[in-house]
Amino acid sequence: MREDHLSPKEVRRRLATLGDQPQLSYGRIPGVDPSMLTPSAVLIPLCEVEGRMSAVFTKRPDTMPEHSGEVSFPGGRVEEDDEDLSQTALRETEEEIGLSTQDVELYGALLEMPTVTGYQITAYVGEFSHPYDFEPNPGEIEALFVAPLEELADPKNHRVERRSWGEHTFDIHYFDYEEYVIWGATGHMLDVLLGWLGE
Repeated sequence: MREDHLSPKEVRRRLATLGDQPQLSYGRIPGVDPSMLTPSAVLIPLCEVEGRMSAVFTKRPDTMPEHSGEVSFPGGRVEEDDEDLSQTALRETEEEIGLSTQDVELYGALLEMPTVTGYQITAYVGEFSHPYDFEPNPGEIEALFVAPLEELADPKNHRVERRSWGEHTFDIHYFDYEEYVIWGATGHMLDVLLGWLGE
């Protein structure tokens, strides 16, 4: 792995290879009917802060009916007016944190993955200029934070635990940043992003 693989220049060079189709696609989860999964999309919003490429994360309020209190990328389920999944990711991002679609340079799709909670998620990566005047939706977002990729990639901030779901066991990735813990589907997407950037 190159030492400078997370520099803004190298990250942008790598992201420029993304397209409409996800670079990585994960198959079905045993015990989960693919036809019952809800199509959804998230945006991994990146920005350069003081010479370091960083990612934006949100923390859901504890009052949310799903994924309450969890750290995630902005996103959600497909709506009828969405032309495609990339539009879903951008629309949801604008609705949740006030990052305007026109201010995002969309690189493309990184991965698609099913979740045990019933979603088929496609993750897109985009970049915007920092600083930005975010307007988080208080009904959906309790907190918003920006974390440098090089800190998230530090092994001391990353651990893997085995968790069981039904008869199956999965690796769950945990990333620690300040008072936040990034895990679950978001932790997996972050692990994939960091690994892919280092290839």
